[in-house]
Amino acid sequence: MEKQDIANSINIIEQAIQEARKLPNGAYFYDILWGTILAIYYLANYFSLSNPDAFISNFNHYYWVLFPIGGIVSAIRSKQDDRNETAKSLADKIYLFAYSGFAFAYITIYLAAAFYGFNAIVIPVFCSLLGLTVFVTGGIVKESLSVIMGLFGMLVGAYMLNMDVSHQYLFASFVSVMVSIVPGIKMMFSRV
Repeated sequence: MEKQDIANSINIIEQAIQEARKLPNGAYFYDILWGTILAIYYLANYFSLSNPDAFISNFNHYYWVLFPIGGIVSAIRSKQDDRNETAKSLADKIYLFAYSGFAFAYITIYLAAAFYGFNAIVIPVFCSLLGLTVFVTGGIVKESLSVIMGLFGMLVGAYMLNMDVSHQYLFASFVSVMVSIVPGIKMMFSRV
């Protein structure tokens, strides 16, 4: 009788774990949001650099405003998620730490480039870091499209080293869409 109770208890625990894995973690929202912000930011910079009109070129000093807007939207969504979720999943923690590490590394590289003049590598490194982050998180949470798109972002980042800066902005916009938005949309429809 005891063996049957233990087996039933183990089955109940296994079922609970499987059900918990099916619960959506909301990462798709942040992937789509930040992919959109980054794509717009890089595309706007591309048009500013490639357009000889001084009026349009002067706006490139204001595109950074997109990032605080994204931060505010993320904070609001995070508070809503905290109210609705009873517990943080492992996937939520993985995404939080991975993307926080990505943001810190990118800001560090951006500042180093600004101070020491390595501007030609900042955008390719951004693409490689974003690709690496998506690749690793996708591998951990078993999201195959994220793994593939993350690898794509890393490869495009390496390819971009030979491009002029204006085309790097254009490719970075494309990488933001492919590496963040496309997997985000897939996760949204598969309820990951």
